[in-house]
Amino acid sequence: MPQSKHRRSGKNRPRRYQTVEPEKNPTPSPNWVPATGATLLIVGTLIILIGYLPVVSAITASWPLLGSNWGLVGGFIVLAVGFGFLTRWR
Repeated sequence: MPQSKHRRSGKNRPRRYQTVEPEKNPTPSPNWVPATGATLLIVGTLIILIGYLPVVSAITASWPLLGSNWGLVGGFIVLAVGFGFLTRWR
């Protein structure tokens, strides 16, 4: 059987997976990252729940743009920031 032209007789060149150094373990995140993320998740949930109270919704109903949905929007923003913190946790 004929050999293909790209083979080099007797010369072994290192492959890419053999020359690349293995990745180092990432440094662990500081202790405040998971604590802040969990706190923001709790606070975001509380903001959403408090926004549905009749007293609070009556106050925010006269606010421009979103009306009484400010608590819902603000709560989801705080929840998103909390999830962002928790994705950086190592």
